[in-house]
Amino acid sequence: MVVIGLGTAGCKIAKAFSKFPQYESYGIDTTKEADVTIKERQNHEEYDKHFPSLKRKFKFTNTEVLVAVCGSGQVSGGILRLLHQLKGNKVSVLYIQPDLALVSETQKIQERIVRNVLQEYARSGLIEMVYLMDNLQVERGIGEVSILGYYDVLNQAIVNTFHMLNVFRNTEPVMGNFIKPSPLSRIATIGILEVDEGKEKWFYDLTEPRDVVYYYGINEEQLTEDGTLFGKITAYVKGKLLPGVDVSYGVFKTTYDQKYCYCIKYSSMVQSYKELLDD
Repeated sequence: MVVIGLGTAGCKIAKAFSKFPQYESYGIDTTKEADVTIKERQNHEEYDKHFPSLKRKFKFTNTEVLVAVCGSGQVSGGILRLLHQLKGNKVSVLYIQPDLALVSETQKIQERIVRNVLQEYARSGLIEMVYLMDNLQVERGIGEVSILGYYDVLNQAIVNTFHMLNVFRNTEPVMGNFIKPSPLSRIATIGILEVDEGKEKWFYDLTEPRDVVYYYGINEEQLTEDGTLFGKITAYVKGKLLPGVDVSYGVFKTTYDQKYCYCIKYSSMVQSYKELLDD
């Protein structure tokens, strides 16, 4: 998979992915540290109008591509131009929502526009999927985070979870009942389930889900000796069943001592509809 970060936050996400050998990562920003340095512009609209051609840099086709971006940043104004240049690939977007209480009114407008447009792109099939992340939700999920390295810790939590889900989705489970998500469910988020406590920690408050999938990682000893495990897992999954929502799971053998579970929630609804109604 190729990971492309756009803007400061996106570049940090792309860099975090680069520690895994399965990813080829690039960062696009106005700084010299970026893999691809673009000219600094005055505002969001200028990045959209003057986003440069990067086709010489990104020559791959029919490749799985993940674009990471935060909509409140100025450079995110070029996101649609970047997506257009990536046509011919299987492109998804990892979208980072900042703490909106701490950004300017202009940034709030920019963020809402980018988030909404990307979801509409996913719904219409112009991109494969948009994965929504909320920094506040991520922080709540991982607990107390020190000031130094704050965003690095949040980014690593997102990247590690996304990576493990990719690993599981490309591995044969020892047991499961995976239900393929509806082709209309192109808006998603990811999360972690604390198996013993039964506590779910989602990285975005996704409303009106249509599909929820749990990926359990269990070591071989527990898979062999714990006769209660299957009943506990299926009971938990059944407890999540709701009208109109497909819930499925898979169990994978791991070498880790502790059992863990990563999860994905899918929706077909643009997540700003409630926001617009509240206005």
